[in-house]
Amino acid sequence: MTDFAALLGVNAGELAALTGIHLREVPPPAAPGAVDAAVLLWEVRRLSAGQAEHVTELARCMRGDSTREYVLNLPGS
Repeated sequence: MTDFAALLGVNAGELAALTGIHLREVPPPAAPGAVDAAVLLWEVRRLSAGQAEHVTELARCMRGDSTREYVLNLPGS
């Protein structure tokens, strides 16, 4: 519940109340990864479809899941 609430940008307790889910205890703070993902998703909304596809393919390449090859010019490399 907490991570999903973080992705939506709402308080976990409020989301539980809105959905009718009873929380047995006060939810812990959102995991940093969930907060980072929410911020990333919010920023991605400004990309065009082509830009989003490029970012997706670049991420796949960085993970090793792509047949395409990208050359990254990173500072200090």
